[in-house]
Amino acid sequence: MRKPEIIVTDNGFAIVQAKATDAVSLDEVGEIIAYKIDELTTDLLCCDIVTGSGDGQQIRTIHEEIPGFDALMVRFETLPGFNSKWRDAVILPPFATNRTTIYNRAATAA
Repeated sequence: MRKPEIIVTDNGFAIVQAKATDAVSLDEVGEIIAYKIDELTTDLLCCDIVTGSGDGQQIRTIHEEIPGFDALMVRFETLPGFNSKWRDAVILPPFATNRTTIYNRAATAA
């Protein structure tokens, strides 16, 4: 069984899994929320990527153990208003969730 993988594309990214590939354009990304999950001895960095709105809203959750995570975060840094210091905001203090909005398209458009 194929493990999930993130592939950065020219205009966005794709989350590739065993039975499906979910391609997303950067233009579709409305919000990115970063946080940690406490896994006893370590913390797992995660991001919820929000696309669409209302009934059409979708949330894709990725984490740092999925191959391609770091490359995608570097790509996200090109989004206007993206918080490039997101790791500092989420990592400390340890073992706290530290849920932080690191990108919000509506806030940058205002």
